[in-house]
Amino acid sequence: MLHGSQQDNMKFVVDWLAELPAQNLILAPGCDMPYDVPPQNVIGIVEAIRQPEATRQALANYAATDAFDLGVELPDYANLERPLVEVFTIDSDTCAACTYMFQAAVRARQALDTPIDVVEYKFTQKETIARSRKLGVQQLPSIYINGQLRFSSIIPSTNALLAAIREASQP
Repeated sequence: MLHGSQQDNMKFVVDWLAELPAQNLILAPGCDMPYDVPPQNVIGIVEAIRQPEATRQALANYAATDAFDLGVELPDYANLERPLVEVFTIDSDTCAACTYMFQAAVRARQALDTPIDVVEYKFTQKETIARSRKLGVQQLPSIYINGQLRFSSIIPSTNALLAAIREASQP
């Protein structure tokens, strides 16, 4: 919604609708919609939901470009100097669950006696979407430790996260 064109958004919706069973379907942006989403993208999505067949016909010759093919490189997880905790969020500044997930990682870093790297990747940035595709991130918020999914849409306790970090640090 944030980065694509109106046509990209409309095509996504009609393609997605074609793959799903039509009964009891709710299409929603999730718990949060970034502030800078272009209004025409929202209008296009609503139009595609209301008139999927007309939209599909209007977009019959439209080919969306991959705006997220940015050549993002993932770290060499097998040879990190210290544990890397990557927190994938919508945006911890605006999403409550994302704030809790990122703060869990920050608390864990503070509780450890050895240094770790903690990085937040916000879905409001194109590079994060490209990185997420490459890593295979399926749900937000999520915590990956050394490139491995450890917590997905479940905010861990400090003790659970510390245990996961310590386990990932073992040779």
